[in-house]
Amino acid sequence: MRRLLFLGLTGLVVLIGCDTAALEPESQVVVEAYLQAGAPLDSVRVTRTAKATAEYTPKRTAIQGAEVSVQRLDEGGGVSDVIPYAEADSTDGLYAPETPTPVAPQATYRLRVATPEGTVVTATTTVPAPVEAVRTENDTTTYPAEEDDDPPQFELTIRPEPSALDRQNVYVLTSRSLLDFQSIPASPPDSVAGRLLTPFYLDRYDADSDTLASFRVNSSGLLNEANFTRNDDGTVRITLPWLAVAFYGPNEVRASVVDNNLYDFLRTQSAQRRSLAPGEIPNIEEDIENGTGIFGSYAEASAKTFIRPPNIDVGDVEARDTEAGAPLWPRR
Repeated sequence: MRRLLFLGLTGLVVLIGCDTAALEPESQVVVEAYLQAGAPLDSVRVTRTAKATAEYTPKRTAIQGAEVSVQRLDEGGGVSDVIPYAEADSTDGLYAPETPTPVAPQATYRLRVATPEGTVVTATTTVPAPVEAVRTENDTTTYPAEEDDDPPQFELTIRPEPSALDRQNVYVLTSRSLLDFQSIPASPPDSVAGRLLTPFYLDRYDADSDTLASFRVNSSGLLNEANFTRNDDGTVRITLPWLAVAFYGPNEVRASVVDNNLYDFLRTQSAQRRSLAPGEIPNIEEDIENGTGIFGSYAEASAKTFIRPPNIDVGDVEARDTEAGAPLWPRR
């Protein structure tokens, strides 16, 4: 299942845990699905909430035998197309579309889930307008060796369509390492991690409790379009901050415009992480009827960059690691 940022069902434990209306809320149906403009419809996960004292895992809370579909709505709110979903060959509540169907930008879709017990859960999203990657600068660059160093940073220029929503475009920047993690020990010693992780993340890495994969994807959170440089031709230039880069080597950078559902979810989720008194913590806004979870959509543009470590010859690093039996740097 495609996932944007750090979203995932584990985040919904926070959603339920911060509901102060009752110490033990009734079990609810949880749905999780993301639509990407221009991409095929993705899977839908259907589960139940867990008790506050119980571990939440999709396999333990999966709902099987549900009727799942995604409906495309016309301008008047009527149903113009229905894409049925079938239960995947798994036990973790995944349902996949029976027919590959691309997600139309600026179209409105409604998710409908009917459980075997008769609960009907619905949610609606309007997909953002498409975003085009126009050009990149500094595709290969070197991470700063010192705080006062100023090497050129990777830049991605995009052409967004005007927002169809009642607000300016809101973005999430995501940096994802493209290193071959299958060839790297999950929790290598610091001597190996130091050749892979950038200083900020190396300081936070603990070989006894962390895995490298847990640092693989990093997100900016919500950013208004006003945070970026708008060019005279209507394009937007985005500079990748060094803090977003966890790994040296190849990285994929994505600029995603989010719909209202993802905007509300991420905005209220970030508020829960602040140092607030229990009575002041807001509930997550999830925009789900008769259930909870997230049904959101986004449009994105992406590009790749290669970040060299400071003061190290990349060829030497490749040779050392290959001789040690673990090619940590893919050869270009």
